[in-house]
Amino acid sequence: MNIDTDYKIDDLALVKYLKEIESPFLSKIQEVYEQVKDILNSRVQYVFPNYTLHNTGHSFRVMEYMSKLVDDYTKLNELEITLLIYSALLHDIGMAVSEEDIDLIKSDSFPFCDVKYSSMKKIMKGDDSLALQEYVRRIHSSLSGRYIENCLSDKLVIPKLPNLDFTKELALICEAHTKDYDWIKNNLRIKEVRGDYTFNSQFIAAILRLADILDIDGNRTPYNLYELIAPKGKSDEEWKQHFVISNNEKIIINEKTKQKRIVFHGKASNASIHRKILTYIGWIKDELTYATTLVHAWPEQYSLVYDNAPEINIQTEGYTFSDYKMTLEFKAISSLLMGEKIYGNKSLGLRELIQNSIDSCRIRQETEETVKEFGEEAYQPRIKVVLDKKRNNVIIKDNGTGMSMDIIKKHFLNIGVSYYTSTDFLLKDFDYKPIGNFGIGFLSCFMLSDEVSVLTRHYKSKFKYLVELEKGNEWTSLTESEDVEFNGTEVILDYSHFMNVFENKTINIKNFLNKYFLTDNIEFDLIDKDSESIEKIINPVVFSGELEKGHLKINFGDYLNEIEGYAIIKQRSKFITKFEDLDFAGQLYSYNDEDGFIEVNDFSKLNIDDYINDKEIKYLTIPIVEYHLEDDFLSGMKFTGDDVGEVLDKLDRELTWISVIVPKDYQTYLDGEVVKPGEYVFENLSFDDLVDIGHSSSCATKTYLRTITLFEGKKNTLYLPFDKKDRDLSYFYYRNEKRKELFMRSVLIKDFRFNIEISASIFEIQTIVANINSRKFVPDISRNNIDDNAKKLVNYMIGKVIHIGASKYLNLLDEEKSTLVNFINSFYKEKSEFEK
Repeated sequence: MNIDTDYKIDDLALVKYLKEIESPFLSKIQEVYEQVKDILNSRVQYVFPNYTLHNTGHSFRVMEYMSKLVDDYTKLNELEITLLIYSALLHDIGMAVSEEDIDLIKSDSFPFCDVKYSSMKKIMKGDDSLALQEYVRRIHSSLSGRYIENCLSDKLVIPKLPNLDFTKELALICEAHTKDYDWIKNNLRIKEVRGDYTFNSQFIAAILRLADILDIDGNRTPYNLYELIAPKGKSDEEWKQHFVISNNEKIIINEKTKQKRIVFHGKASNASIHRKILTYIGWIKDELTYATTLVHAWPEQYSLVYDNAPEINIQTEGYTFSDYKMTLEFKAISSLLMGEKIYGNKSLGLRELIQNSIDSCRIRQETEETVKEFGEEAYQPRIKVVLDKKRNNVIIKDNGTGMSMDIIKKHFLNIGVSYYTSTDFLLKDFDYKPIGNFGIGFLSCFMLSDEVSVLTRHYKSKFKYLVELEKGNEWTSLTESEDVEFNGTEVILDYSHFMNVFENKTINIKNFLNKYFLTDNIEFDLIDKDSESIEKIINPVVFSGELEKGHLKINFGDYLNEIEGYAIIKQRSKFITKFEDLDFAGQLYSYNDEDGFIEVNDFSKLNIDDYINDKEIKYLTIPIVEYHLEDDFLSGMKFTGDDVGEVLDKLDRELTWISVIVPKDYQTYLDGEVVKPGEYVFENLSFDDLVDIGHSSSCATKTYLRTITLFEGKKNTLYLPFDKKDRDLSYFYYRNEKRKELFMRSVLIKDFRFNIEISASIFEIQTIVANINSRKFVPDISRNNIDDNAKKLVNYMIGKVIHIGASKYLNLLDEEKSTLVNFINSFYKEKSEFEK
């Protein structure tokens, strides 16, 4: 018999029983049913066209499962049975949102939810229909509660005692079907009293949850399973054809043990769908375990005597299936994720903890700003690192958002699941974008301490939680208590272990904090209780100091979105206006095949354009080994096995150098090579010619290919020299201790090196401090670097902004400025999405 089409409410076991005992609740049940049946049968389907039916047929099947799940429903009182019926009928009524609600949702004005529809639509890639469905689905149980309280309170009363109602309790029971068991225990009571009736709200909620997810067969596909498979188009039809749980009767009794057991029979012709079915049944197993644990010590009428492992009988067609599944060994995996193999150094465990505090404070700061009323004090983020030798503790504490029980369970204790990448967080659409992405950062704290305690209270909750963890052990303790005085989060580590990581020197901790974090608008203290000292950690991204003479500051925020910071540059050299402005090593010689090798003393006869080829002048430099270095050179040759290059490198500071320029047509053939006695550099430039200008006749030498890059402003009159470098990660690495650092959400990306590939040589970059706030940039799993594409983009953007700033602030003539602007338009013509 098909409950969707053949059953009426009067045919259902729980309703029939109330009829038998002539319950006074029946008339109100009928009134409620008449009020909601059309809503369930039409409106829900209108709002959720892609979903399986959440109609009265679903409600009826849930009621029938309820009657079978309960050991003996006749031992329940009339009100409890009535609540079972109502909860089955009403738990999904919130899916039937009105047109008025839909308008409010789509205009981001729905007062019942702090999630923005625009954020949901963004996550759903602009699909309006899916965005609305997902938005409502996430809150539909709460909306069901709202409907019950707003539209049914006059009917949900005790017979003959109309002032006694159970509206709020029923609303919470229906809301509970999408929550978890901690929520049930915190929000529902085991014993409620209404007149002569008592009822167990927790029990009714548990039965509703079980009955709801058991409605899985040919009549209906549960949303969780539908979502897991995510069918599209033809695959949707394939899903409907191939996924068939064939048995309507899913609860059987073992006559020997008197235990009930949930059983599934079916047939699958697709291994992928088979795996997803087993995952869904795994959820049912977990739900059954939670329910039986909940009722364990309760009175007999609430007992659930079940074998918690469902029996699965699914036949396969066209493939074979094993019972084996992949497993993870906690100790091995956690050791891999928390160790130095990823982070590189144990001290970086502190970086991860401070980053968590920064993220938490920034999120709270943004939230507080939106609700702060005129005249109220602004929220002030605070982070403290407290060294307490006497108590053998190190405490990293903040006054950020803190964690709720939901966040602790879903994310903090769930390795690899980052709260900041979850839909729950993304739907809040904060401007601040936390750096956390992989959900493993907290594990790094075990590089600092083998035992860790976490105290936390979400700032909107009255409950504080103590989580105690041990390295390599998957078991944790979680203690809940009321404490509205406690604020934020404290991570408590072992002092001895922690200090050992920093060589038992407080100064090392201070230097670490000053190096790795930007502290703009955060009160950040390092407190040493033993020495009774407080060190302020101050490292702003905003430069407010005095600039040295000749130095200029360029603010990135003037040109870029979501990237802040600055560069400091100083003028280094002038534009090239004549040949003698070019910088060559040593004495300059010219060469061509007709005139041979000639010393250049009169630069006026040389035109730059005769030597520049596609913005480059290629030339040779040659080291001259004078006679007084002959013995050193020959000794070096014996020692290195006749390696001319190595010997010349060692003698570099004592050598005399010459440069040789050739016309642009010759430059294609230039190359570096060893030149020995009797050999030639060019047709009319021999080793003997080098001897004539002072080179030892007994020592070989070598030519080195050099390049000068010039951007033409005006032919033969004005050129902009520039550097064109290969991508070398060592470039700019603290040269002369000048600061060039990239931060991401205020945390140093320590292995990143700025490498501006194309750079005008008329200025020198002294300092770069950049902080990226965009979530489009994600550090690697170690947080020490970013991928190659991101590196290239960062260097391009920063390079472009520095050149634009230089064109505005350097003291340049009009023609020079125009040349620099043309240079920018030539080498930095692409516009990134971050540019203003």
